[in-house]
Amino acid sequence: MSHQTRARAASPVPITPPDVEGARLRRRSRIGAGLLLPASLLAGLLVLSRENTASCLAHGTDCDGAPGFLYAASLVIALAAFVTLRRTSRPGVRRVALRTQLGAEGFFLFLLLIAFA
Repeated sequence: MSHQTRARAASPVPITPPDVEGARLRRRSRIGAGLLLPASLLAGLLVLSRENTASCLAHGTDCDGAPGFLYAASLVIALAAFVTLRRTSRPGVRRVALRTQLGAEGFFLFLLLIAFA
């Protein structure tokens, strides 16, 4: 084998291993997004079972809760993190996006639980 054929056989592009972590993070992200609706329904049922919820809904008294924009902001942040995790190829960004998504979803559920508190 001559020197020229060995030089042509080597690829200038490094071979990258399969992206196992990316698939795992995307699967966890889908699971987190899929469980948000059932968790929200359960949190809503828990909130509706409180004593002061009835007086708030019926009479408009004892209605302390978080401002509405916090609910929307947490859902927008969770959606942006979900999309970022799906679109990026950088592993560090994916990990941060998953943590951000799960944190925003957790904060949304927290806001639901303290509604009418």
